[in-house]
Amino acid sequence: MADFSYIINSVPPVTRTLLISTAAITFPCLLGIVSPATVALIWPKILGRYEIWRPFSSFFFGGSGFPLLYDFFLIYRNSSAMERDVYLNNTAEYAWVHLMLGLFILTFNTLIGLPFLFRPLLHAQTYIWCRANPTLKVSIFGLLTIPTSLYPPALIVLDLLTGGPMKAMGGILGVVSGHLWWFISTYVPLHAPTHLRRPNPLAPPVRFRQLFRNNTPSRSAGFGSYTPEARTTATATNDPAAAVRHRWGGGQRLGGSSL
Repeated sequence: MADFSYIINSVPPVTRTLLISTAAITFPCLLGIVSPATVALIWPKILGRYEIWRPFSSFFFGGSGFPLLYDFFLIYRNSSAMERDVYLNNTAEYAWVHLMLGLFILTFNTLIGLPFLFRPLLHAQTYIWCRANPTLKVSIFGLLTIPTSLYPPALIVLDLLTGGPMKAMGGILGVVSGHLWWFISTYVPLHAPTHLRRPNPLAPPVRFRQLFRNNTPSRSAGFGSYTPEARTTATATNDPAAAVRHRWGGGQRLGGSSL
């Protein structure tokens, strides 16, 4: 029991929350305790019957069978790597990223109407990891090695082959949401033409950061105070542009081992 508790506590807090939420919502559905329709995103029931849990629960029903096990593993491996190596265990920032991704996905999904948003969130998360590690390569099932720039579209193609057009649409929805976050939080502050550069308008507000004060490394706080993109160096204090950079870690090889 102590070993199991150690394993659980060794997972970074945001990733741990994602995994526990996925298990808590998916497994009762698989056991027949709860119907998947109860946790699906159905706006008439949200607005008409005030079933306000649905926008949350729809992100954590992962389906069944081998795809569920594989996706569960991906969340554990990739999200843990991002939270530790990319966001340096900054709980507030990493939690805020997922809140913004969820908002983007919910907004774009009004055009598609997917009832479950588990895979869009997984794709968005993967897209951000790939942007953080543009020079790495990914092994797909040990058969093909591709640069991370091609990994998101490769996953969409796999979704199309294994689940059809609607599953692929979920992947596209996630990539678009992940790209929007990267564009606002990274491209505009760091890579846009100089006269167009602006601080990240969607950075976590001070009050949100304060909720995680005990779990968040000391960092300049404030609206638009960080932009996740490049690793900060010792020259950051002398570089005005570096003041808005998030300290990207070295990252882990996503899919470095055979999948």
